[in-house]
Amino acid sequence: MRKAIAVAGICLLAFVALALTETPLNVKPGLWQIEMTLAYSGLPPNIQAMMDRMTAEQRAAMGYGGTKSFHRCVTTKQLNTPWVEGDASCTWTVLKSTANDLEVRGTSCRMGSNQGMDSEVDVNIHVLDSEHVRASMHGTASGEGTNATLNGNYTGKWLAASCPVGMN
Repeated sequence: MRKAIAVAGICLLAFVALALTETPLNVKPGLWQIEMTLAYSGLPPNIQAMMDRMTAEQRAAMGYGGTKSFHRCVTTKQLNTPWVEGDASCTWTVLKSTANDLEVRGTSCRMGSNQGMDSEVDVNIHVLDSEHVRASMHGTASGEGTNATLNGNYTGKWLAASCPVGMN
């Protein structure tokens, strides 16, 4: 009987370990070019006024109202991260992790915290092939009478196996 319980316990631990294992995306690590577009709604009046004062080029540099292009160095260890540029203060949790799809949620993000808002963002990455991905993002920020949303998407194209010195 003890032997059966011990075997069952070992099997249960092995199952839990396998269930918690994250499968990295099946893409090449290295230098990636990301093309990102974002749309916001329900922004607090002061932030909306700031966005309205920006030139088209300034808004596009943020990925708002145009496409923002940037390079990202993706290491093997970063294959299960959201690859977005911006709020590094988010606490990221992997919700789904397969060779072809990654779903992550960022919570406790800095975005909106100066305005008394709580924010979170979901990022879903889908592998098209080992050198191409597409992703979607949806975020919310609420508090102080504001319910703002962020929706966006990006595509990623692998450029090289190595990254420029100093690039993270």
